[in-house]
Amino acid sequence: MNKATLTTTNGHTWSTSINGSFEEVCAYFLGKRFSVGSFDETKPNEGFTLEQVTSVIYNDKQTAAL
Repeated sequence: MNKATLTTTNGHTWSTSINGSFEEVCAYFLGKRFSVGSFDETKPNEGFTLEQVTSVIYNDKQTAAL
């Protein structure tokens, strides 16, 4: 399992475990939009925004950016 650390246009950053080469992980995440934000049980459709991933750090070594 590999580690990918992702950053979006608004600066949200998170890490996830993923199988795949550096190239495959970049192709999957870089430039794509993902829901980011926090979940509130009383308002389940609020607090999330779609943000574009602008950089990927793979296994804390290789980096790609838009």
